[in-house]
Amino acid sequence: MWICDKCGDRNADEHDSCARCSAPRLSPPPPSRAESREPGAPRFEMRFKLFRGVLASWDDLFTQAAEFASEVGPERLFSISHSEDKDDGVVTVWYWVCDQDSPRSSS
Repeated sequence: MWICDKCGDRNADEHDSCARCSAPRLSPPPPSRAESREPGAPRFEMRFKLFRGVLASWDDLFTQAAEFASEVGPERLFSISHSEDKDDGVVTVWYWVCDQDSPRSSS
């Protein structure tokens, strides 16, 4: 699965362009999990949590995102991004989860 750099839609790995907006896939497919780590090595996965709302102020959205990012911790935090479309604000916190950290949970 890959995410379009233009519209953010999810696409199957076998597609070279986005099914939603037809933008080309800019990044190469990731290596298979078997190729990317040694046996017994911890597995890391990228996760995200969205904070959005038409009625929420940017200050509210960024405050919520900052509180969540503080809970995640600096060693696992990857990035915080934001976008807006027709007054629908979205703040996204991107973070790493290790299979040794805890059971799978995407907040």
